[in-house]
Amino acid sequence: MSKIPYFLYKELSFFWIASIFVGSLYFFCNSVLAVAPELIAQAPNSEGDLNQERFPQAAPNIQPLKPLIKPELQPSTTIKEPFAETSGDRIQVNQIKIIGSTVFDSKDFEPIIRKVEGKSVTLEQLRKVADAITELYLKRDYITSRAILVNQKITDGIVTIRVIEGSLEKIEIQGNQRLRENYLRSRLANAGKKPLSNKTLEEQLRLLQFDPNIQNIEASLRAGSDFGKSILAVRVTENKPFTIGLGIDNYSPPSLGSERLRINTIYRNLMGIGDEVAASYYRSTRGGSNIFDFSYRVPLNPQNGTLQLRTVINNNKVVQPPFDDFDIRGESQLYDISYRQPLIRTPREEFALSLGFSLQNGQTFTFAGATPFGFGPDAEGNSRTRVVKFGQDYVRRDVKGAWQIRSLLSLGTGWFDATINSNPVPDARFFSWLGQLQRVQRLNKNNLLITQLDLQLTPNGLLPSQQFVIGGGQSIRGYRQNLRAGDNGVRFSIEDRITVGRDASGNPSLQVAPFFDAGVVWNVDDNPNLQPKQTFLAGAGIGILWQPIPKLNLKLDYGLPLVDLDDKGNNAQDEGFYFSVGYQL
Repeated sequence: MSKIPYFLYKELSFFWIASIFVGSLYFFCNSVLAVAPELIAQAPNSEGDLNQERFPQAAPNIQPLKPLIKPELQPSTTIKEPFAETSGDRIQVNQIKIIGSTVFDSKDFEPIIRKVEGKSVTLEQLRKVADAITELYLKRDYITSRAILVNQKITDGIVTIRVIEGSLEKIEIQGNQRLRENYLRSRLANAGKKPLSNKTLEEQLRLLQFDPNIQNIEASLRAGSDFGKSILAVRVTENKPFTIGLGIDNYSPPSLGSERLRINTIYRNLMGIGDEVAASYYRSTRGGSNIFDFSYRVPLNPQNGTLQLRTVINNNKVVQPPFDDFDIRGESQLYDISYRQPLIRTPREEFALSLGFSLQNGQTFTFAGATPFGFGPDAEGNSRTRVVKFGQDYVRRDVKGAWQIRSLLSLGTGWFDATINSNPVPDARFFSWLGQLQRVQRLNKNNLLITQLDLQLTPNGLLPSQQFVIGGGQSIRGYRQNLRAGDNGVRFSIEDRITVGRDASGNPSLQVAPFFDAGVVWNVDDNPNLQPKQTFLAGAGIGILWQPIPKLNLKLDYGLPLVDLDDKGNNAQDEGFYFSVGYQL
């Protein structure tokens, strides 16, 4: 199972052919059923799986916690305020008043001041009280806050100690070339809230480490123009804005051509505000699958609330003999808008809500022209869905690993000429829940354990684009891509990545990964579309991940099918072999 990347590509192609060759198409012959389920779709993302593609936006990175960025601290100027002389060498203290503190209350100070209240003490003892209050701030990581004796004339034994809580006077940005200063400054502004906290500052700097626009960041804190004020100097090294990736794999359904070529491009920071434009193209080597994927993402606030616009265009045809004689073709279009807003965002955890709307249109054809397949599409083979999506995701990181929980509530509507049928025929109106749980656990220096559980539940019969899909190199290894689909489903996967070789920098360059995958799908009782008898799949095997040179990644998996299927084909996927080669220019 692969790491989760900064963005994912939505699975769309041929979603309307999920129930192909069933119902009214029995005349094609039983052997056609062997290729029907895999035509639901082909996942255009080489890293993710079809079910994950339905989430409105990509999840945050779930790798174990990175080391803290500790800003370099320069000592502040010590200011000793004059203290009014009193008669004698000792001062009678009846009460100590502490002013200027917004963090602590009198209960916090009481253990410190009770040592001198009601006693005759020296000036040095009073300064030690102020130092003890300063130490209280330092223990809470308020590194620029100080407590001092106020210039005063003591009356009635009342001594005043003033707390000067630290603050940022300004933020200086250096090294940025394309990123606007306001983009960086706004993300550090939360760390500058009074009183200035070193912990909060470190967290904000580490969050910037996650920013794909930034390669490296360094920070230093120096004294400002007045006592308690500091200047934060930040130097950034930006990543190159344009990246392009080339690859080949066999993650496409065999009926469309299992081997495919891919090109992925990203142009980051188009307008200097952290936005990005992405474009991808996938084509099977036999020409049966053509997928164009375009997206634009832009952060709208310092908490990384992100708006995404996306469209995916698919043109596919069956090229596997003897079914290619029927000239089965399909085309579809997806238009998607979504917004994701983190409510909690720290290096250790992130909780976000997302809201999206997807509009999908698709149509299928045969040698006879526009043709519907199965129960659901209209007489012209059209399937139209308009789905409102409400997502929730949570990530919790620690030094040993990370947890990720994702939830998606999907409400299919009848808006904008969506497909409407009489019950129990599936149409665009439905409600479903998709949940995912993942744990990445560093067992030791050379073992990274990855486990994942996916579950979909719905009370409605679904059109194929919304069904739960299993099978293939990105799902359950040992079987062909998108082999089984159903209204409901569950999938479990566990993989142990064992490092056997490292590069000069100490990063893993060769890993062996034993794995086990299993899953099952089922339809609601009144769904008229038929399913194969065998809907449970399980496979076990081993994978190899190799990076022989920087930017070149090779992945090879062999999965032994643990369930002997009646409709097993003769493609390399059916024998459990999968490969992926990618190079980043």
